[in-house]
Amino acid sequence: MKHMSSHSTPRRGGRFRNRGVTLIEVLIAVMVLSIGLLGIAGLQVATTKYKLGSGVRASIAVLYSDFSDRVRLNPDMAGPNWLTGATSTDIKPSIDLDSSKYTYKATWADQQKVWTTQKELSDDYKSLVDDNTPCYVASTCSQSERAAYDMTTWRMRVRESLPQGAVFVEGNRKSGIDVTLMWMDKENTDKSVKTNDGNTATQVSLVTASNCSTTNSETGLAQQTCCPETAVVPAGVRCTRFSFMP
Repeated sequence: MKHMSSHSTPRRGGRFRNRGVTLIEVLIAVMVLSIGLLGIAGLQVATTKYKLGSGVRASIAVLYSDFSDRVRLNPDMAGPNWLTGATSTDIKPSIDLDSSKYTYKATWADQQKVWTTQKELSDDYKSLVDDNTPCYVASTCSQSERAAYDMTTWRMRVRESLPQGAVFVEGNRKSGIDVTLMWMDKENTDKSVKTNDGNTATQVSLVTASNCSTTNSETGLAQQTCCPETAVVPAGVRCTRFSFMP
């Protein structure tokens, strides 16, 4: 008795048809797999962006806490007493902005000039942390020297913790202190694109943050994310604000 092969099927006329995967089926499988891999790649990119944003916001919380603690440990240099209105003789209203030594109102561009590379510290920071500086030893540091030391070292910490980090601090102990942290976020883009003359690549538009009003009339999220107008921040910069009473 003849046995028929398990891999073939008899056809009319004595011919056999081989069973198997056709080229079209292979191409369809490859296409489905490619679509799945593209989806996974997109998910990984979104996850990476989320992690970067989360890291920045975690650093912001620590920086805010650090600054408020520094001011509360040296409140006399933060401005007039909110009960008596008395101001320390070390504060010179003609020199110290808002009658406080814990203010800083340089523009974004001016602050970027202070730091030439990521590892290099500014000259004023180097002078403050030198071993021979009185404020480097807590027992010999005056309140005024402590305030200068706090502001410079804190600004250095902001610069190292945030991408191109910068600060804008205004107000005093009596009226309240407003602190704005600013950093460059290259992912802060809109969904549309702007094109140039057509001879070079298309560029994505960076979002320009809204400026805070002079009367602080913003509420909710708008109040927390607006940038001080006098800081003159470029497109792509994000700002976050908070206020506290020392």
